[in-house]
Amino acid sequence: MTQSTDLVALARTLASGHTPGTVQVSRRVAGPSGPHTVRHALDRAGSPLLLTAVDSPVDRALTGSDGHDVATVLAVPAPDGGHLWLSGWSTRLREPLLRAAVLEFAAAHPLPDLLDVGHGHAIHRMDVDEVHWELPDGRWIEIDPEEYAAGAAH
Repeated sequence: MTQSTDLVALARTLASGHTPGTVQVSRRVAGPSGPHTVRHALDRAGSPLLLTAVDSPVDRALTGSDGHDVATVLAVPAPDGGHLWLSGWSTRLREPLLRAAVLEFAAAHPLPDLLDVGHGHAIHRMDVDEVHWELPDGRWIEIDPEEYAAGAAH
């Protein structure tokens, strides 16, 4: 099913991190599952990069206690009152992937905390399996995840 190019572009723009989002994780992790406010950006493939302080509640929630990926939902509010919902699996990045993720995040959002990644801050990458647009009236539109990944962010 081919999505409207405008809808995919809008979803990628919202996911790019100009508006703060919240993450919710599966209940199988230790600590509160959320929602947690998170700063985020997109990598080139459209995967959200989530910036957290090390050992913060959101970092602990996104870091699986067994070393496995964590089921994660990123919600980003739209200006019209709707929401973009990205569902998938997040993993805490380590070298050699970490450096490239920091550079991609900084290209979109040059935050001072990026200088501390690897010490006091961490980046989690979310592999997106589902994309949904919730309209202000409560209706939902499913966006094809492959079309979302191929879309151009603004």
